[in-house]
Amino acid sequence: MSSSVQLYVYDLSQGMARIMSRQLTGRHFEAIYHTAVVVYGTEYYFGQGIMESRPGQTHHGVPLEVIPMGQTEIPREMFLEYLQELKQVWTADKYHLLDNNCNTFSNELCNFLVGKDIPPHITGLPAEFLNTPFGQSLRPMLEGMFGPSQLARSATAAASAATRTTPGLSSAMASLVGNVAAAAQSGPAATTALQTATNLAQFNSILASHRCVVVDFTSQTCPPCRIISPEFERLVAHLNSSSGFHQVGMGEAARSDANKIVGVKVEVGSVGGGARDIAAAYQITATPTFAFFLDGKKTAQFSGADRHELKTQMDLLLWTAYPPHPHAKIAVPTLDSMSTNPILFTRSSSIDAIFAKLQPATADAPAETQRAIGKLQTALKRRFESDDGAATTKAAASTTTPAALDVGDAELKAMDWMLVNVSVDNVFPALDILRMMVLDTRVRRTYVARTTGVTIISLLSKYGAGESDRKHVLPKAVRLMVLRLACNFFADAASTRYLLSLTMTTKSNNSNSDSTPPPPPTSTTTTTAAATATPHRTITTALLIDALLADDAAVRKEAAALAFNIAAEEARSRRSAAGVSAGDEDVGIHEEWLSELVAALGNALVHEEEDEIEKPKMTALAHFVRFATEPVLQLAAALAIPDAVDAKRAAREESSSSKKLKTQDGAAAAKKRRETIVKLCNELTALLRID
Repeated sequence: MSSSVQLYVYDLSQGMARIMSRQLTGRHFEAIYHTAVVVYGTEYYFGQGIMESRPGQTHHGVPLEVIPMGQTEIPREMFLEYLQELKQVWTADKYHLLDNNCNTFSNELCNFLVGKDIPPHITGLPAEFLNTPFGQSLRPMLEGMFGPSQLARSATAAASAATRTTPGLSSAMASLVGNVAAAAQSGPAATTALQTATNLAQFNSILASHRCVVVDFTSQTCPPCRIISPEFERLVAHLNSSSGFHQVGMGEAARSDANKIVGVKVEVGSVGGGARDIAAAYQITATPTFAFFLDGKKTAQFSGADRHELKTQMDLLLWTAYPPHPHAKIAVPTLDSMSTNPILFTRSSSIDAIFAKLQPATADAPAETQRAIGKLQTALKRRFESDDGAATTKAAASTTTPAALDVGDAELKAMDWMLVNVSVDNVFPALDILRMMVLDTRVRRTYVARTTGVTIISLLSKYGAGESDRKHVLPKAVRLMVLRLACNFFADAASTRYLLSLTMTTKSNNSNSDSTPPPPPTSTTTTTAAATATPHRTITTALLIDALLADDAAVRKEAAALAFNIAAEEARSRRSAAGVSAGDEDVGIHEEWLSELVAALGNALVHEEEDEIEKPKMTALAHFVRFATEPVLQLAAALAIPDAVDAKRAAREESSSSKKLKTQDGAAAAKKRRETIVKLCNELTALLRID
């Protein structure tokens, strides 16, 4: 029986390579490819050895592309026999990001099945990347992770003649490449916390699949077993629950949606003898007996129905496997004292003045649209301006309950008309109006729910990153309004998830593109919509990184506010769910994203001289690195971010004590701000320089 063979192509960078690679490296990279082969109804890929899944259901998300490779006439039984032989060779320790990766495996499998190579732009990506000076600069790090590479050596000569990369921002690309192996090699998380083993092979498989395993050797005829068994099951369930064991930070220790400890019941009195083989192998002579395993090795064992000892040993096992983060011992009173409420742009200038600027551009609008624009103007004045016409301030907004914005479908359609039909040079008042509108909960929820037409994420994509690729430079006012619009969308949890979602995508080839959850892949999926779908978070991140290093201080100031909002949300999420929403994202991909942000913020800090901008940037960086995983902290050290922070501290200490500052207007406020920056620098240095 024949079967179709398909190559599932994924982008481990989640769109960041396509958007940022030219800016960061001087060369365009469409994606960082991970591939899998689908045959006989199963998806096969190489990571932690040869792995398999239902097609399109792996933790890598939605395929970027599905390439038909042809039909195989090799019988399924013969293929499975061949695959079993490959598993002895393609083991996890043989993985090499450059020389022997998932794409190498897919290529070998396709050659066996249909006699074809997979596309050369996929298998050739490592060599292409290494044929740049930036790729060569990463070679020592990659070889340190995976061992010497023959490919890296052959690329050295070619790289020396390649064009130079963009200085400064290229460090951000280091995180994109340096952390991608974690996502490429990772496997799906276990979902069953309590299991039963009936034979030695099954038991050994469980030990090999989980870090922490507690085994209850029990018997139905044993009265103490019947007493302690429910407590054993309760402890396993509790320790894996959201209120059970997890460390603050990132990684598996902090995950609230993954099983950290697996309980196994072995019924040694059962008929058949398989469970007795397990007991004999581990010299179990009495029931109940509890054995504790860490990474497949027994660490402790006791017999008897002792509830206190059972809980103590289970806690000890977890703390040994997942020790507290080193940052748990570092006091950061300045950072802790600062609010993590999002920075929202609630002030409004004269509503009439804003609409007056739009009047020439809307003169040709349909009559019903012009009437709706007038109603929108009235509604905004009622919502944002007091009786005397003064603008509502942040303080006033925080101490009073604002009235709902009285707008309906007609006003929202008028807003859409302005955003679609007004030229780029004149659109900033419309963006300013939308920035105020989304402060209203009902309006904001309307835009979150939108899947067609003008969406918030399509506006961020249209007016956001990629300045170097535009035919015309965006006006400063447009850049400011888009950044403020993004900041105001952090007003509640739903709109925040919308901006930072990996599972919602937008079609990057259309400025007013649909924004929808990606459809499940099918056997007919090709390089159509999925090939251009970009996750919302990628667009938001690109907007931020593009603005962080802008020449204009006002743009950098709004970018610092957006960075703070993202970092504050990450800090909140990190306290409860490791910064990764349950089922939404692979930990390695999230770590890669954080590395990107840390690299960009670290680079932005080096060039920043304005205190008012430096403080939110410094605060955002502190939130991103606090309780971060070791690779993120190692990247920060490799980019000399601790040294840069030290230099900032020394400069601010010197300027705080200068006579010139003491004679300036507002000197007291400026001095206090610089003192806060100095304290933040000290705390950030402590977080970055852990042993």
